[in-house]
Amino acid sequence: MKEDKRVTIILLAAGFVLVAVGLLIGDSAVLGNILILAVFLNVFPYFLYRYSRAMWIKSIEAQFPNFIRDMADAVRSGMSLPEAINLVSRSNYGNLSSEVKRMNNMLSWGTPFLRVIEIFQNKTRESKLISEALNIIKESYQSGGDIASALDSVSNDIIMVKEAEAERASIVKQQVFIMYGIFVIFLVVSVLIINIMVPMIKSQPDISTFQSGFSMFSDPCKSSDVFPCLIFASVNNMLGVERQGVGSYYIALFFLSVVIQGLFIGLIAGQIGENSIISGFKHSLVMMISTLGVYILLIKLGIIAV
Repeated sequence: MKEDKRVTIILLAAGFVLVAVGLLIGDSAVLGNILILAVFLNVFPYFLYRYSRAMWIKSIEAQFPNFIRDMADAVRSGMSLPEAINLVSRSNYGNLSSEVKRMNNMLSWGTPFLRVIEIFQNKTRESKLISEALNIIKESYQSGGDIASALDSVSNDIIMVKEAEAERASIVKQQVFIMYGIFVIFLVVSVLIINIMVPMIKSQPDISTFQSGFSMFSDPCKSSDVFPCLIFASVNNMLGVERQGVGSYYIALFFLSVVIQGLFIGLIAGQIGENSIISGFKHSLVMMISTLGVYILLIKLGIIAV
């Protein structure tokens, strides 16, 4: 089973166990807190794992052209590809060094060269750049000919692609700043709406406008402990807001709206800036933590009041 699938299964199992414990306890407030914890437990570690994998792949890609170029020099001197890997395994390629040494160890144990390359290719399967380069190396090894020239060509192509990506990243950086600007505007507007709308609503008479007794001037979760009221109650507890009518309801509503906005704006910023949604998780994390910090600070200062 692949490593990412194992991580997903473990996290889902932990989430189901937490929800089951909450249901057994039977307390609505505890169940709401457990639901938030279960979602956090499933989402945060998975994105953290995927982000660490993306950063590892990026570090491998950065050193891969040097590895290929050194192999080309070794082959040009008369060595075979397995012998070239044995030679370059003594060099330092950052995170790639451990993988090169692992390939050399497998070759010393008698593993066929093509099988060694396939194992490394499977381990770096997220990188199309490395996968295509390894396919060329396998074809060169099987067909023979001027392998050194083929390796040099692969190395030069990878360097050109990485340079193009770096140039693209510098061009789209301003687009990432725009995404942060959109998030800040949304955060500010949510605070302004709470400070303007909630006092206006609280000043109105609590008159039911529907046969069900619901009124926009009262707390919809006042007599309800179902979704999403359980989550709203947990959010209020986390922010230190007492459940005092419609004010606490709208604080939780807009807080969650900004958090969700920050999550997806961050992922979009990663796609735009680094061509990777997973890489955008760091932007999402910054925005969500900023939202939590701003709301808690404003509530403590009394700028956001129930």
